[in-house]
Amino acid sequence: METHRAILHAAADLLEHTPYRDISVERIAASAGVGKQTIYRWYDSKADLLLDAFLTRYSEAMPPVVVGGEPLVNFRAYLHRLAAYLPNPVMEGAYRALFAEAQFERGFRQRFSEIVLKRRQDIARAFVISAIHKGQIRDDVDPDLIVDMVLGPILFRFLSTITPPDLAYVDKVMDMVLGGVAVRNLA
Repeated sequence: METHRAILHAAADLLEHTPYRDISVERIAASAGVGKQTIYRWYDSKADLLLDAFLTRYSEAMPPVVVGGEPLVNFRAYLHRLAAYLPNPVMEGAYRALFAEAQFERGFRQRFSEIVLKRRQDIARAFVISAIHKGQIRDDVDPDLIVDMVLGPILFRFLSTITPPDLAYVDKVMDMVLGGVAVRNLA
C-alpha cells in the first residue's frame, strides 16, 4: 500500500508542476522510485493514474455542500464555490488536461464522466429537486435539463476561454435559467 501511495503522490506532484503532455508513466515511476510495471499492475493508462492522483489530492479541496435551508440559495452558493475553485492554477491545468484526455479514449471518458462530472451533476440535481419540492421551480420541468443548462455554460467558459467564469457570470446563468422555470404567482 505504501508503494501505491508513493505512486499517487508522485503523479499528483507532477500534475501540479508539469504540463500534462510532459508527464509519462516512466517519469511517474522514477519520481515514485518504482518500476513502470509496478504502475501498470494498478493502472491501464497514464490518464487513469492521473485521474486517481487528482481525486486523491483534490477531492478535499472542493468545499462541502450546504444542505437544508433554501435550495436555490444553496445552489447559487455551491456554484460560486465551484467558480472560485476551478481557476486555481493547479486545479485548472489538471482539470483541463483530464477533460481533454477524456475526448480521446472512450473508457477513460466514461470513468471521468462518472467520477468527476456526474458528482457535480448529482449535487446540482439535488438542489433543483429540492427547489421543485418547495415550490420554487415548476414541477413540469426536467431537473437534468436544468442542471445541464446551468453547469454547461460555466464549464464551457472554464474550458474554452482565457477568462474563467466569475461570480457575476454564474449569477447571470442562474438568473437566466431559473427565471425561465420559476413558479410565478399570477395574483
